[in-house]
Amino acid sequence: MADYVYIENYANKGKIGISINVFDNLVTNALSNISGISMSSAHMKRNQKIRLNRPVQTTIRHGIVHVWVAVDVAKGTNLQDVTRNIQEEITNAFLMTTEQVPFDVAVNVISII
Repeated sequence: MADYVYIENYANKGKIGISINVFDNLVTNALSNISGISMSSAHMKRNQKIRLNRPVQTTIRHGIVHVWVAVDVAKGTNLQDVTRNIQEEITNAFLMTTEQVPFDVAVNVISII
């Protein structure tokens, strides 16, 4: 498992290495922008419908950033909308900061609470 993704610098002065910690921070910031998500059951409020089951896992394999997010969803919430919103928010965060890094986002619904 790699710790960095290397991309070509436009100034042709070498490669830029982006750490896995950068991608972790991008994902956690993207998740904080989504309304209705709580990090744990102790901090869930009445209007929150999604709970992060486990911390976000980010790995780099073969130059591709793989993001895995596990969530618990409240009963009666549309699962497709929840997963699509999370994937879109993470995708937008990656595209705005590192537009040429290949990535894969997987959102797993662990349980319905």
